[in-house]
Amino acid sequence: MFAQHWNNRHGSSGKVSKVTCSSGSLTGAGTDACTVTLTGAAGNGGMTVSLASSSSAVKVPTSVAVVSGATTAGFAATASVVSSAQTATLTASGNGNSAAYSLQLKPATTIPTGTAALTLGSTSVAFGSVSLNTPSAQTVQLTSSGTASLTVNSAAIKGTGFTMSGVTTPLTLTPGQTATLDLQFDPTAAGADTGTVTIASNAASGGTATIGLSGTGTSAAGYQVQLTWDAPSSSSDPVAGYKVYRAASGGTSYQLLNTSVQQPTTYTDTTVLAGTSYTYEVMSVDASGVQSVPSNVYAAAIP
Repeated sequence: MFAQHWNNRHGSSGKVSKVTCSSGSLTGAGTDACTVTLTGAAGNGGMTVSLASSSSAVKVPTSVAVVSGATTAGFAATASVVSSAQTATLTASGNGNSAAYSLQLKPATTIPTGTAALTLGSTSVAFGSVSLNTPSAQTVQLTSSGTASLTVNSAAIKGTGFTMSGVTTPLTLTPGQTATLDLQFDPTAAGADTGTVTIASNAASGGTATIGLSGTGTSAAGYQVQLTWDAPSSSSDPVAGYKVYRAASGGTSYQLLNTSVQQPTTYTDTTVLAGTSYTYEVMSVDASGVQSVPSNVYAAAIP
């Protein structure tokens, strides 16, 4: 009788049998109701069961008390948001025995699956002949043609006279969605120009896509200035050629027009703009590349 009384007072008859939770699976943040079960009723004074979680995403009390005469006790398992599916193991220990339970955790939102793809409306844009300082515009459609969202991380343009607008990066397009890239060619000098647009994205086919650009600047209304001059008649240093310089009327900053030394005593300037006035100077050059003093100034007004 004495021995039986001792056991009941100290609750030694119950041991941890199992741990269970009501749902067994949590999506996003939430709380699950869980239960510790003993093999037998807790003795007088009850029984303390220690609790632990294997995951930092699930919090449980450090312990739960099973009251005297009871075989179960409840506690709450609280989960925070996770970025990927995972399992948290809940462990209950007491009176020399332990039990475990696997609680499944899922992300709050489903991660989309599929393939991102970019389709360009054109891979080359030809502006043709464009009058100087008269901008010409064209557009190219960017289409998200895959089964997952397309992210355009950057778009860069190179080439003299070419500019772009209409797309601000980073830009995300859902499948089927489009964006318009506005391109412009505004030449400031006569002649052919080329450029490129490079687009970086998460498209599965490759990280970059390229659009080729081309255009030719032409003098407005076909105006040109024809210059002629006389060769020096009394120079002890033989003349190897001439360099032609031009400045906007009223300006003092002269620009060299011919990249190589001009041999004849004539030059045709085809890069003039309508409604603009210019002044010209010519300098002779010897075989060593030494230039003479400027000639007299010639002025031309373009209608």
